[in-house]
Amino acid sequence: MTLRSPIRTCIGCRKKREKSSLIRFAFTLDGGIQLDRRQRLPGRGAYVCPDVACLEKAWGKKAFARALKIAPSRQKHLDQDSLERLKVEMASLLPGDKDRCKEGELDEQT
Repeated sequence: MTLRSPIRTCIGCRKKREKSSLIRFAFTLDGGIQLDRRQRLPGRGAYVCPDVACLEKAWGKKAFARALKIAPSRQKHLDQDSLERLKVEMASLLPGDKDRCKEGELDEQT
């Protein structure tokens, strides 16, 4: 019997991948979205490929609001500044070799 890694779907490109190869974002109590480096924050999570293009695509089609089930009254915190902050945080996680990122290999950094 072999253990399988959990499978999650990227909310940007809709590709299914192993959970460990995706980046998790969580909804915070103050109404924002936070990058969950250790994939342990409580509450709902949304997964994105380790590619800024997937992050932008998910943001553009409001996939974060749907995946995290954010009420319309709390979506005012999801502005362009939030996207830019998440891009910077995501870029700090990604290794320099973008070809490896597109294949789903994300270096574990703690």
